[in-house]
Amino acid sequence: MQLTQHTDFGLRLLIVLARKDAPVSLPVFSAQQGLSYHHVAKVAQRLVQAGFAISQRGRSGGMALARPAMEIGLGDVVRKLERGMRLADCATCALKADCALSSVLAEALGAFMGVLDRYTLADVAREGVPAFAPWAMLPQTPGCAVTEPS
Repeated sequence: MQLTQHTDFGLRLLIVLARKDAPVSLPVFSAQQGLSYHHVAKVAQRLVQAGFAISQRGRSGGMALARPAMEIGLGDVVRKLERGMRLADCATCALKADCALSSVLAEALGAFMGVLDRYTLADVAREGVPAFAPWAMLPQTPGCAVTEPS
């Protein structure tokens, strides 16, 4: 499963907010992360609407957490930011009347969300914890794996 950019940016913003004692400027955050300010502003608006963050206007304004990071569950954040949460489009599939895949996918999604529900924003915002880098485990290939027949 891959989360949308919207959710990815929202989680990043919440992690930065959890690490700061002062409000975070969205232009500064978006520049530091190399993200589109307009996209970040939409994500921030959704975080405020969902009750995870507050927005303060003015010279010393910015974004801050609405409540302590230990009270914000990752599963709750993903549920609020992800639209649909469908792993497949079974509604338009010709096999929908005679296929068990939808129940397997529903179970997989439940397991995925169950793991997220075990963690809070405080758990993932801890500094000094090395990031898991799954891309580092992929075999390094110099070029295309397809070869011409001899």
